[in-house]
Amino acid sequence: MKAWYVVRTKTRSEEQSARHLSNQGFEIYLPRYRKQVRHARTVKSVLRPLFSGYLFVHMDLGQQRWRSINGSVGVISLVPSADAPKSITGEIIDLIRAREDKDGTVSLVPQGLKKGDQVRIRDGAFAEYEALLEEVSDEKRVILLLKCMGSEVRVSTSLENLDKVS
Repeated sequence: MKAWYVVRTKTRSEEQSARHLSNQGFEIYLPRYRKQVRHARTVKSVLRPLFSGYLFVHMDLGQQRWRSINGSVGVISLVPSADAPKSITGEIIDLIRAREDKDGTVSLVPQGLKKGDQVRIRDGAFAEYEALLEEVSDEKRVILLLKCMGSEVRVSTSLENLDKVS
């Protein structure tokens, strides 16, 4: 019976590993998100793995030669449990896929929130202030535009520290 398994990859080798495993006939899922990268006064949007150093493979341990995965380019190993790889539930993959947009990239903004939404900060130095959701960073943190003393200030906080303003 087919199940999902987690593959640990070398640093920044997720794409390469996914390509090689796919060429070997494995069904691969590498969820990615869009990140804004600033370099030399330019900003561009790039795709990055949602889970740095990991990807998912869907296979049947009894039917497929899964041990070859550990020797594939860019792969460290399948995440083990005793003497076999540890499976994860398909619901986890379904939850990640449910957050994908039409381009197949995963949205880091929680459901109900989107870029440009008016939010209220719950705790901290800016508790009860309202701000505009500007950007979501890698570490489950958001960048907000906060109107403070007559100007707009960029502040960072965690996603959990926000409420959407109706």
